[in-house]
Amino acid sequence: MLEIFRAIAETGSATRAANRLNITQPSVTRSIGTFEKSCGFRLFDRGRNGMTLTPEGEVLLASVERSFAGLRAVQRTIGEIRGGLHGTLWATAIPVVAEGVLGALLGRFARENPQVSVNQHVAPPELVLNRILAGEVDMGAIIGPVPIGMKLATVPIGERIMTLVVAPNHRLADRDLVRFSELDGEIFVMMPRAHNIRSTVDAMLEEFGVRPGMIHEMGSQRSVAEVVRNCAGIGFVDTEIVDSMRPGSLVAVPLDPPASWTINLIHRRDDRSKVLTAFLDWLAGQADQPAANPGSVDP
Repeated sequence: MLEIFRAIAETGSATRAANRLNITQPSVTRSIGTFEKSCGFRLFDRGRNGMTLTPEGEVLLASVERSFAGLRAVQRTIGEIRGGLHGTLWATAIPVVAEGVLGALLGRFARENPQVSVNQHVAPPELVLNRILAGEVDMGAIIGPVPIGMKLATVPIGERIMTLVVAPNHRLADRDLVRFSELDGEIFVMMPRAHNIRSTVDAMLEEFGVRPGMIHEMGSQRSVAEVVRNCAGIGFVDTEIVDSMRPGSLVAVPLDPPASWTINLIHRRDDRSKVLTAFLDWLAGQADQPAANPGSVDP
């Protein structure tokens, strides 16, 4: 009945409404007459130029249009649910990954799937793993492998490379390559011991018998870079941190031996949501595309 009312209002004719709805004109006329009787007032004025809405009909049409808009929204939602592309993708990652490569991937996924919302939090590595295992989030991302014994699946999404950074006036600033064994006696500016960069540097210190003249410990890679920029020390950060600094403020020098880590997307092997499955399928299709700029903010 409402479709007939709406069709007449839009076409201005019972005949044209019948053609639009693929029914007979007498059926349209009978139906709208019955509808007017049930309403208790006329919906249309009939004249030589067709049927025009009465003031009461105008008010009713506005309500009907709102109802049809809501119905279309419900139908779209039903289609999205059937397609597995409706809902929220919950993620967590360490800051440098959340604000870098994972953030870029989530942004591209959200752009291509506007019916899916993304919700990402930052956390230290151990909390990232715990939240995934507890089912609080669909997935997470850390630098390096998952600890042995954890039943989690991993998908590589990028790589981090450690580099030596010095001020432009440092004695090593003009070098193309620096052997770690040459760093004996230097002032070291380093991350806390729990960080993967610090673990790597500590292992190299032991392997090559290097003894720092002094160690300054900073809580983030950016703070390491800032301290190095303003003192005579050397630091160890990801290359992208250097790229984010003001040009000419720091010099990045490759190290021998080199050190790099894989950025791993992590999720449970079972109990995957439809949205996560859709994201993983989408991610697999991105494998041959160039990596996005991973960002410039570190933990």
